[in-house]
Amino acid sequence: MDSLVAGGSLAEPAAPRHFTARDGAIRPYRLYPGSGCDVLIFLHGSSSDGRYLAGLASDVAASTGLTVVTPDMRGHGSKPGRRGDVDAIDRQEQDIGDLITMLRDEGSYGRFLLGGHSIGAGLAIRYAAGREQPKPAGMVLIAPYIHRKSPGARPNSGGWATPFVPRFAGIAMLQRFGIHLFDRLPVLRFAVPPAARDGTETALYSWRLFASVTPRSDWRNDIRSIACPVLVLAAARDSIFRSEGYREVFEPLRHASVEIIPAIDHFQLVTSSDVPRRIAHWLNAVVPGTVAKAGGLANAKMES
Repeated sequence: MDSLVAGGSLAEPAAPRHFTARDGAIRPYRLYPGSGCDVLIFLHGSSSDGRYLAGLASDVAASTGLTVVTPDMRGHGSKPGRRGDVDAIDRQEQDIGDLITMLRDEGSYGRFLLGGHSIGAGLAIRYAAGREQPKPAGMVLIAPYIHRKSPGARPNSGGWATPFVPRFAGIAMLQRFGIHLFDRLPVLRFAVPPAARDGTETALYSWRLFASVTPRSDWRNDIRSIACPVLVLAAARDSIFRSEGYREVFEPLRHASVEIIPAIDHFQLVTSSDVPRRIAHWLNAVVPGTVAKAGGLANAKMES
């Protein structure tokens, strides 16, 4: 994250908008309009919120015609609900479904795509493999978190994340007996640099929050369950995840493309001008009609 903060290249985020989730919570999101009628919901990474994605979202909207929507996940940002925690493991997936429903009801959007950066990409995988509807027409996963035992993992995420191992183990043991009283306790700390702290950061995750934004323990099954085309973009200099491991992770998916971008790191993936270009090229080749040319997918509708 130091490279992201030090770069000074973060764009001004769009003004927050709000939708009402099924539990009555008012949840914030930001919208970056494109010239077409398809929408990409893109999820932020660990500890932060959707603001740092402003430049990427604007550039993707300009280069593809997609309207890009960046919600703040529960437990994060200026209106976290309970910072560092969530009341139910499936709440994040429900929020995505509710946001899509609101966008569909209030706008003339066509197909829905889903993506994310880092742990946000992990939540995107979780959603696509879960029960919530609708399912995405395509996915853009930027340096996705998969699982601590996956080929894409580094120990402690290269020093970015410190797990409270005894607490993780204790909670897991109690859950075998149906005891979930301690699921709310913090189990993970992120090394958020001082320059990135403004009071809205989420440096601690409870067990519930971590579980809600990551693929399930059988992560291989989650990957295999994805039915739509997938683009995975990774950084050659990523010190948090093993980018070369993504090829093995996504090898079972014939409809997945893995591209490793040279000379950048994990956080520079959201500021590199190469990323929107690659997304536009992939969309044009793999999800036909998504890149807007005189209106994009004017006749396509979201499936519910």
